[in-house]
Amino acid sequence: MSEDDGGAPTLEARRRTHRWPDREAAQLSLADMRDAFRRYVARVRAFVYRLLDTVPPLRRTVDELVRTEVIDRCMIIAAQGLLALIPMLVVLAAFLPHVVTEFSLDRFTEVTGMGQSGSEVMKDTVDVDDVRTHTGVIGILITLFSATSFARAFERLYERVWQLDHIGGLVGTRRCFLWLIGWLVAIQAVNLLAFAIDQAPGPGLLVVAVHATLGTLVWLLTMRVLLFGRISWRSQFAAAFLTAMLTAAYGSASGAVMPRYVSGNVDQFGSLGLILAVATWLIGFAAVVVVSAIIGRVLAEDPWANGLVRKARRVGERLRQRTGRDRDLGTSGRAVG
Repeated sequence: MSEDDGGAPTLEARRRTHRWPDREAAQLSLADMRDAFRRYVARVRAFVYRLLDTVPPLRRTVDELVRTEVIDRCMIIAAQGLLALIPMLVVLAAFLPHVVTEFSLDRFTEVTGMGQSGSEVMKDTVDVDDVRTHTGVIGILITLFSATSFARAFERLYERVWQLDHIGGLVGTRRCFLWLIGWLVAIQAVNLLAFAIDQAPGPGLLVVAVHATLGTLVWLLTMRVLLFGRISWRSQFAAAFLTAMLTAAYGSASGAVMPRYVSGNVDQFGSLGLILAVATWLIGFAAVVVVSAIIGRVLAEDPWANGLVRKARRVGERLRQRTGRDRDLGTSGRAVG
């Protein structure tokens, strides 16, 4: 029955008479919600920055983390370490003496915290004799040249942290290759010396001091070489010291966390699980290096931090002078008595 016949209205009539929501009003409401959300985010950001401004180095550290693109830098270093550095270590281990290879493997598993299961999977997966048989001179050269990408990733990191122009070409590649060889030798020397110190009887504080000194020296030379001496030793010291201490702490923490993680990955994925565990460890290691370099530069250049250092030096000098006067008074008193 139609509406003209006096009956109930048809479906088409109901559709014509029904009032649908205004689309323009809905879009306007959505735009208002977006604007309100942006204003809220802006207020939260301003509040956080006001909190950070109470300690000036914190504000600059956050800005430097954003500018350096810390996540991208971590992923690049970790990827180059997994795809370029580790294959080179495998090839070198095939041609090094058996004692050196065993020691390097033990230290690597100890630092990364892979544990016994990871070490067994690595020994079962990598056949040193097979690598030595199928790797020729050309393969060794290609592997070594590819490993320089790991060094170039470090070079670009430090250049970006200190906002320096990139030095590439043959000069940069040669410098990166020489640094990579020197860095690997230095790491092995430090590990060997640290192992000897750990086995020798002595106070634990001495062991920590030796670790900190050697690690700081290695990272200080790393920045000096890769940056071609464009940054002073004093400006690099804080970054090198933080890198040495935090990487040592990261290695100790890995020994407590990684064995269970590696064991679970190996049980679930086999040798692929070991690769995933090593990749995870490399990402964490890269994050420690990147953040240490950024914080080190901020501490070296920030006036507020330098003022605290100068005040600490003055307090130390006063305490030393007071201690010297007390010692002199004690000596003179004993002489009179």
